[in-house]
Amino acid sequence: MSKFCWKAFKNNENRKNLLIFSRNFHALLIDKVVRESSCSWMCRRRGYSKHEPLDWREAIAQAERTVGFPTSFLNLRWLFNDEIASTAIHLRKLVGTNHPLLKSAKNLLIGSKSNLQSVGLIILLVSKAAGLNTRDYTEDQYDSGILHSQRALAEIVEMKRTGHMIHKTMANLQEKEKFGDKFQDLLCGNKIVLLSGDYLLAKCLQNLGGLRNNEVTELISTGLRDLVEGDFLGERGPDNTSMPTKPKAENIVEPYDWENEYNLEKLGSNSYLGQGKQEWVLRTMLQSGSILGKGCQGAMKLARRGEEMERNAYILGGHFALMWQLYLDIKDFFIHPHSYSLVGAPVIMALWEYPSIYGHVWISKMERKPIEMKQLHYAVRSTRSMDYLAGLLDEELAAILKYSDRFPVEDAREALQNMARTIHGETLQYMEN
Repeated sequence: MSKFCWKAFKNNENRKNLLIFSRNFHALLIDKVVRESSCSWMCRRRGYSKHEPLDWREAIAQAERTVGFPTSFLNLRWLFNDEIASTAIHLRKLVGTNHPLLKSAKNLLIGSKSNLQSVGLIILLVSKAAGLNTRDYTEDQYDSGILHSQRALAEIVEMKRTGHMIHKTMANLQEKEKFGDKFQDLLCGNKIVLLSGDYLLAKCLQNLGGLRNNEVTELISTGLRDLVEGDFLGERGPDNTSMPTKPKAENIVEPYDWENEYNLEKLGSNSYLGQGKQEWVLRTMLQSGSILGKGCQGAMKLARRGEEMERNAYILGGHFALMWQLYLDIKDFFIHPHSYSLVGAPVIMALWEYPSIYGHVWISKMERKPIEMKQLHYAVRSTRSMDYLAGLLDEELAAILKYSDRFPVEDAREALQNMARTIHGETLQYMEN
């Protein structure tokens, strides 16, 4: 303590209070340093602090330099045409209606992590990381270590995913009186959603046939099948949103081994519903993991890299999708405590640990009224679900690092790993705040 501070407290009582304050203040500082050191030590122990953390934009910029192609504009060639231009004219009618399509259109053009706009970039990075036998191809068939057919496949998969997400922005107009004068404009918006999504999916199938590879066509087609199945998995709410399954009473949990599953057939089964982590993994693999993993696997088929490399690419893409969905679910849970997903990882994990929390959902179904999202939010946070999610997040990062190390080209491999570390770090920030 400085002499000035000490003289300011002349009597013993004030000096005593100052000493108590000083002791508590230093204790807080020491506790903060210990926690930060412990966190740093844990990160080093897990092997995640060997590289400086990257901002998401830096990670994307590094990845795009690696593939030699600005994938932020990967979809513009598909969007700048007469069909989409005529659709954009009608979009002006939706201004002021809060139609979900407006937000999706903004994210589509500006870019957002929430809509998996980097699906194509991951496929390109995996393509380059696997390497290319240049003796089997002429110079006009590849660029920057990536075949033109692989670039076309990356565009196809990203647009297939985008078209599907546009379809999901259909507004629920069952209660016509609720919308008043805006009903006709919202109905017009739904027509735009349907036609725009159909157009992108039709273009995907046309370009997929242009690759002239039956195995890749079958693979990507089953990925679209999985996307649709994921939308109808489990129970649905009154507004057609996905609802969590009632936790099962059995203590024995059958793990969902998606890595060794024959992915051309139906993924998983309904037996995994109500089993916590297994249900969440199945939902994620159907809705995003399958199409991303099969896109990476298809890129290996186009370059004829062999079955082992195809399997590694599929698993790597699947784990990327799982980590990404973890990020989205946790971010949504903390930023939107009144409107988060009921089938997101925090809720699913909490329901499995404490089945009594399902009472919030059950009461809503019996009384036919909306779920008290804020009460459910606090109930989920009172469980150890975040501890489980932190462990799952570490497992996914470890899996990405493990399988990416099996790819020989260093710069593309490091770009993939940096993207994974960035997602991992940002997810932990949301959990710690």
